[in-house]
Amino acid sequence: MFAAYEDVTPASEIVRINLDLACFFFDLIAERVVLAYAFSTPSLTKRDASRIRGFPNVNASVKRVMGERAFHADKGHFLGHASGGRLDINLFPQRRELNRGWSEQGKRYRAMERYVAQQPGTFFYSCPIYDDDTWIPHTLEYAVLTDDRGWWIECFNNK
Repeated sequence: MFAAYEDVTPASEIVRINLDLACFFFDLIAERVVLAYAFSTPSLTKRDASRIRGFPNVNASVKRVMGERAFHADKGHFLGHASGGRLDINLFPQRRELNRGWSEQGKRYRAMERYVAQQPGTFFYSCPIYDDDTWIPHTLEYAVLTDDRGWWIECFNNK
């Protein structure tokens, strides 16, 4: 199932972590999410604004890894908060214009997130694609199983 990931990350140890209605496949060696999926549900908790402002400092991570090529990052959610996603393992450095819908790709990304949030019980997944050994995805594949269209899959640039 994870052959493509293991081809580029041969020293990996992938475990499955179930949290509420979500499932995360996590690489213990690289300390990063390999795949997250869930059935959407209304938000399980109120957004913890003070906690999300704290750890992790994603901009420090991005700057350390990318230097002058660094971008302004938000703490993105693999599984959106409005669809039942939590914090911690679910967070990653995400381009601000993608996360907030400011770019063309961001508008499509937000449309997909809205669809999932407005259709409780929808199956969706987020698959980060890495090009180095950090926790910053190069690309994010986001997929939604819709009632009428089948799979709605898009890939979004994150670096």
